[in-house]
Amino acid sequence: MQKLSRTSSCLRLFRGVQLFVVLAGSMIFPGTVTSVRAQPADLDLVADPGEIHSLSRWVIPQQTRGWVGVQGRERERPMTVTPGNRFLKLLGAHASWYMSPRRPVGMTPNQVRKVQALLAKTRDRLIRLDGEDLELVQRFEAVAVGPRVDVASLGQLNEKIGSVEGEEAQIFVQALARFQKLLLPAQRREGKEASRTVLPDMSVDLSGAIFLTDRILSIRWNRLENVMEAKDKKPGEQYVKAFREGRSALWSRGIRMTVGDKKAMDLLTRPWVDLTALSALEKKNGPVEAKFWEGFIDTLGKLNPPAGF
Repeated sequence: MQKLSRTSSCLRLFRGVQLFVVLAGSMIFPGTVTSVRAQPADLDLVADPGEIHSLSRWVIPQQTRGWVGVQGRERERPMTVTPGNRFLKLLGAHASWYMSPRRPVGMTPNQVRKVQALLAKTRDRLIRLDGEDLELVQRFEAVAVGPRVDVASLGQLNEKIGSVEGEEAQIFVQALARFQKLLLPAQRREGKEASRTVLPDMSVDLSGAIFLTDRILSIRWNRLENVMEAKDKKPGEQYVKAFREGRSALWSRGIRMTVGDKKAMDLLTRPWVDLTALSALEKKNGPVEAKFWEGFIDTLGKLNPPAGF
């Protein structure tokens, strides 16, 4: 789930739906191409989008298209809500670049063994954490689309998800730093030199967190209307205002998150990742993401049906 984190010590930008829905595209390092595009899921759209369904039906695993429209690659791919696979794809891409036979300074057999051990250990650790993360995300979904949203419970789940994904991000960054230490001086120089010619990501795909939360808001609004119409009522102006203002804030903050994500990916898709610059960028991105999820949960609470419904 794109960054639900509240922690400042880890890279929140590596959050499931936020963190790198952009990674579902292709990463290109100079001299090699490594594709990490997710395979499109078979779509089975429900005939009546106004009918209430669990979020799992709409988002996992049968990822739907946007309610009105979609942008860029969002139409072609399923949504990934945990970051483990993306972290491993990045690490694998970096290792493949330096191990390529095209490199002037190839890796020694000892280096290869150490890199293989590092990748395997990182994979095994992330498997456990990503499983925990997915279970928490599914619980988050259940609370978000229930008859009434318990804001306190949702906030607690949000914190737990942030903690797990923060630990995943920390493992990823530590593995990347250890990988860099395994390189010979000549290999580091080559990576830094090649990084100077890598172009920035030129797509405008918005953060997956925007699409996920927008769908949940739509589900909440449909539920509110259905409950009130059963008693010949309609949502009052306070509900309309809460929905519109909450949705507008999500999109505004989501756009800012997207810009931060793109800058992070510009660093991560270079053969030599400047970890100091990455850490500095996270200090700017973290507060934006925190406000995004806090505002989202607050809006869900405002869309609860009136007492007695």
